[in-house]
Amino acid sequence: MKITIVGAGNAGCFTALHYAMFTRHIDCEVELVHNPDILPEPVGQATFPNEPELLDNALGFNWHNNFIHATPKTGILYEGWGKKNKSFFHPFPADSVGLHLCPVELQREILQSGLFKVRESNVLDPKDVDADYVFDCRGRPDDLTDYDDLINPLNAAIIARPNWDTGKTLWTRTVATPDGWTFIIPTHFYSQSRGGSAGYLYNSDITSKEEAENNFQDQFDVDVREAKYINFKSYIAKNPVVDGRIFLNGNRLFFLEPLEATAIHTSLQWARECFTVSVIKERTTQDIVKYIRKHINEIQNFILWHYQFGSKYDTPFWDYAKTLADNTSKDMKFDILLQQVDGMSLEDIKFGEMVSNNPDYGAWHRSSMKNWINGVTKTL
Repeated sequence: MKITIVGAGNAGCFTALHYAMFTRHIDCEVELVHNPDILPEPVGQATFPNEPELLDNALGFNWHNNFIHATPKTGILYEGWGKKNKSFFHPFPADSVGLHLCPVELQREILQSGLFKVRESNVLDPKDVDADYVFDCRGRPDDLTDYDDLINPLNAAIIARPNWDTGKTLWTRTVATPDGWTFIIPTHFYSQSRGGSAGYLYNSDITSKEEAENNFQDQFDVDVREAKYINFKSYIAKNPVVDGRIFLNGNRLFFLEPLEATAIHTSLQWARECFTVSVIKERTTQDIVKYIRKHINEIQNFILWHYQFGSKYDTPFWDYAKTLADNTSKDMKFDILLQQVDGMSLEDIKFGEMVSNNPDYGAWHRSSMKNWINGVTKTL
């Protein structure tokens, strides 16, 4: 059997690492093919706790052997969200930690690991790749004809470098702004994204690029001279599996704003689901397609729900975002979970999760819902 991954971004690297690790004792060749002219952006990114576990098992990563210059992520600090509190913390469990990392260093270490074959080539059509199964991780598609829209109030971002040392912060900061919100990701002093990364997210139909840039600089001490300006749409592939053997992954599969840092986590989770079809042969393509579309729809709903409570700002963006969230129907499962957590204490919910640790909705447990409700509706 041969598995080929096309593309060496976060999704491609983690997919290759997963397959290399879990096919070590069977007759399976894992190959990653990438265009060396396409370089990852040195912008700080964040993970869930699952990703450092894979890096540990495959590469021996730990906080002493920190060859990717990552910093710990213990959760997300929400600042200015809701009307009740100046800030509140959405933590990972105390025994879990994610990563803040630079994709440049992640790519370098995974490609040089020797765990799978690496070949340089510009693949234009994955259908031409000679392999039993192919992962198309070539990034955002130019044509969205074969994609469905996802619902989100944002469509633009400005990425810049903070003029202060963020590296000692053990969480991602998510700061509400008049035009949307800003992420601040702390990165290691020796990382290529040294100094951290800040991203000002907004809706270009409401706020002009010039207004966003000025507001970004007014609220944060950032250097915009080398800023990166991004316009984006939120989408999901109509057909996550093509011709029964080509799995779309990463931004080729879907894109949503980074409010809960779900991109890397979802890419790895999808690779694991595809493993049950391509290697273990215990599930069907229809099974995993149904799973991933449902999973991403739940991520959309959970993120959109954050805007329903507004922020400390009463501005056109927040009026629009709240209305969009209010008018977008979730699903019965979401409503039932909200009713359940509303009548329980956070302590009782966490005790139940000690028995069953599977996520309840998308990537999250009920304790995440309760934590958010407490943060935006109660004075802490």
